Amino acid sequence: MKFRHGFKSQCERRSVEFRKRFGLADHEALSADRLAQELRVTIWTTTDVFGLRPEILSVLNDSTDQSWSALTMRLGPNHLVLHKPVASAGRRNNVIMHELAHIILGHELAEACLLEDGSLVPGNFDQLQENEADWLAGALLLPRPALMSIRRRKLSDSAAADEHLVSHEMLKWRFRMTGVDYQLSRRRA
Repeated sequence: MKFRHGFKSQCERRSVEFRKRFGLADHEALSADRLAQELRVTIWTTTDVFGLRPEILSVLNDSTDQSWSALTMRLGPNHLVLHKPVASAGRRNNVIMHELAHIILGHELAEACLLEDGSLVPGNFDQLQENEADWLAGALLLPRPALMSIRRRKLSDSAAADEHLVSHEMLKWRFRMTGVDYQLSRRRA
């Protein structure tokens, strides 16, 4: 992933800034719901959408369909994040935080197209914007101080994922991408 100069550091700073607004320490968990409330973003699952026919709802909620997990729409001057109901609280927090990251970064909203088979695909997909949203969401959920705290306290990955409201995949990705484990192993050597 190639980002503009200073982007990763900027994401870490934003993560700390949001935590300060909420009176949280730089290593404490930040929930997407709390951030959405601060940003005045409404969050719905597909089941909150009134008037969807059962067959359409069934297609939108299909857990085997990987074409989408969440999307952001404009609701007048505000935003609405619509997401599939998911099995774990950690996955839900990841998905919503990714959408909030798009909003924070001022990304252009993608156009969604519904295919005949019921798959939802973006009409103007931008890989750089997706990568930026992934990185910022990761930093918002698990900033470096949180990762360092997890290792210092010798939390299991499962306990750390639960404490920080993230999926196991997100936790592993952040440790790998930030190099925190490598950095700590070099200090011990």
